[in-house]
Amino acid sequence: MKISEIPLFLDTAAIRASGREPSYTSWNFVRCPHLLVMGATGSGKTYAVKLLLGRISKYLLDAEITLCDYKHDDFRFLDGYSRYFEFERCAEGLNQFYTAFQMRQQGDDSSRSFRLLLFDEWASFISMMEKKEAEDAKRKLSTLLMLGRSFNCHVLVSQQRADAAYFSSARDNFSVIIALGNLSKESRDMFFSSFKDQLEPVSQIGAGDMLVNGVDLYHIQVPKVANEQKLKESIQQLVT
Repeated sequence: MKISEIPLFLDTAAIRASGREPSYTSWNFVRCPHLLVMGATGSGKTYAVKLLLGRISKYLLDAEITLCDYKHDDFRFLDGYSRYFEFERCAEGLNQFYTAFQMRQQGDDSSRSFRLLLFDEWASFISMMEKKEAEDAKRKLSTLLMLGRSFNCHVLVSQQRADAAYFSSARDNFSVIIALGNLSKESRDMFFSSFKDQLEPVSQIGAGDMLVNGVDLYHIQVPKVANEQKLKESIQQLVT
């Protein structure tokens, strides 16, 4: 059976309403191809991203991830894996993924298995580049955001803030916005302007909101992982 939807995080509002077993939000990567995860240090952002990757590994057996980790901090357990790129090598990872996308677009690669570019701290990466190089990187990311869906190529960006300056005009192509922790006024106005009255104060790590296609708002909690070593091994398989 072909899978197009992956369960993600606990839907806390649905759980409160039913009072029964856990209910989960999900990611339909066919309808909503790209994700943006944001949250301040300590909000549980990285933990959420790792869980998301673990879900991909579990449900999409032919998935491949290109992981660009600019800080070279939270994903050090991937050192040496072929599709893991750190620090300045993140530019190489972006180019490699973009070239693979172009091969599908131009008909040189007819496969349509799931491919994901995960870029951790895109803003920091862009800020440290020369202007010409930064604009080229933003252009490539914008192209992936606008055209990647048709070729089963997806983008996940994880960073503390999501200012428009880092994404050119393609920021609106993030169809799933995951915001952990208490948002700044600017972030609320930027992404949740129609739902500001529905946002709830966050007091737990891993709690926040998930907005899908600009219309469906979910209050979420990232569940705890029972076996973190197994989770790491599942992520390692994705970047091998």
